[in-house]
Amino acid sequence: MYLTDDGKAILQLASVKLPDSNVFSVLIEESEDLGLWVRLPREDQMHLFLLRWEYILGVDLPSGVAKVVGLKG
Repeated sequence: MYLTDDGKAILQLASVKLPDSNVFSVLIEESEDLGLWVRLPREDQMHLFLLRWEYILGVDLPSGVAKVVGLKG
């Protein structure tokens, strides 16, 4: 996942620990018109967050994914 600087700042305000690099892995649970629901670690637990599309620069899906659910092409 690639986030804008604003997207990173918002997640850091929510106490989400992000790596120093611009690229990091997330588990996408669902997508909708507003954005992607993802699982991210926060305070020793996993939490669901809605990442709004305006804060997402790109999503890199691994090759060999048999079925992509909810992402519009």
